[in-house]
Amino acid sequence: MGTASRVVLLVTVSLLSGCTTIPVAPSVMALPGPAKTLEQFHADDTICRQWAAQQDQATASGAAAESYGSGMRQRWYDMAYLQCMYAKGNQIPGVAPGAPPPAPGAPAPPGPPPTRQAP
Repeated sequence: MGTASRVVLLVTVSLLSGCTTIPVAPSVMALPGPAKTLEQFHADDTICRQWAAQQDQATASGAAAESYGSGMRQRWYDMAYLQCMYAKGNQIPGVAPGAPPPAPGAPAPPGPPPTRQAP
């Protein structure tokens, strides 16, 4: 590989790593918990956004930040946000409130019945 092609490769990688965006808001939905006021929910939302941003910065610090795509960073941000909102008593669609996690090796819960296809 010649010197010119190395320079082009280095410049290309540098430009592409600059395209990684930092998540600024969750792309998932959380709902107020039972008996929570809108003001309490907004306070939880603000705290959890800040906490998720701190987690994102800690996860993607240093040289590793360039290797993570913006989609992966958004996913981590969303997971941290949802964990925080759930811990504060808010509802996460698709998660039963207060449901214990399944035991290791336990069978999966029954799903919907299989659909029949027309012959």
